[in-house]
Amino acid sequence: MQARTEPIRVMLIDCRPLVLMGLHDLINAKKPRMEVCAQATTYTRALDLADQLRPDVMFFSFFPDALDPLEVITGLTRSAETKVLVLKGLYEAVPVAQAIEAGARGIVLAEDPTESIIRAIIKVHRRDIGLDRAWAGGLSGYAASGHIPLKCNLEQAKQAQLTLRERELICAIVGDPSAKYMSIAGRLGISEHTVHNHLSNIYHKLNLINRIDLLMYALKHGLTNNDEPPESSWVELD
Repeated sequence: MQARTEPIRVMLIDCRPLVLMGLHDLINAKKPRMEVCAQATTYTRALDLADQLRPDVMFFSFFPDALDPLEVITGLTRSAETKVLVLKGLYEAVPVAQAIEAGARGIVLAEDPTESIIRAIIKVHRRDIGLDRAWAGGLSGYAASGHIPLKCNLEQAKQAQLTLRERELICAIVGDPSAKYMSIAGRLGISEHTVHNHLSNIYHKLNLINRIDLLMYALKHGLTNNDEPPESSWVELD
């Protein structure tokens, strides 16, 4: 008989009733795999509930509040068992790198398909803490130090699967993160449909979820030109 597993307990942090309602219905529709355990419309309430309930994953939105959102993320992630996923709109100004540095484990786009959002919750919840810290470490801190912690063999093996065209597409996205797919397609001389196909392949090869995930990965792992990253930029972890 297969052992029962506890549902992933998700807490929602947002000041918009419609967003809370949509996420609540989406997540609870996946019971018993996951469920919403709490909702907070202020950061003070979020800190109190997180301390009381110890949720597994927290959906975190940036909004006007008396508390600084980056400091709140730091406070929420003091427990290694609790993981924060930042929810942002594609054109919403959110300090992504600083949020990751503060302790967030990933970014989810509000425009993503619902199944992608569900996969993001599962992916972040399952992630080993050591590997997760390597994946979602502070981008600005690593850029300043030149130190990129990752498992060399694993990441090199994944990146070796990328074709030259796929690397060109990654560079185009890094060069202009907010560019529309039609614009990127014109720049590379390919169709918009081909751009979507290449992106799907890239996500699969690198085990990523969406465009923001790809942008963070590319910046951290040096996929910002069409050449292989220099040997000295890779650090082996025991």
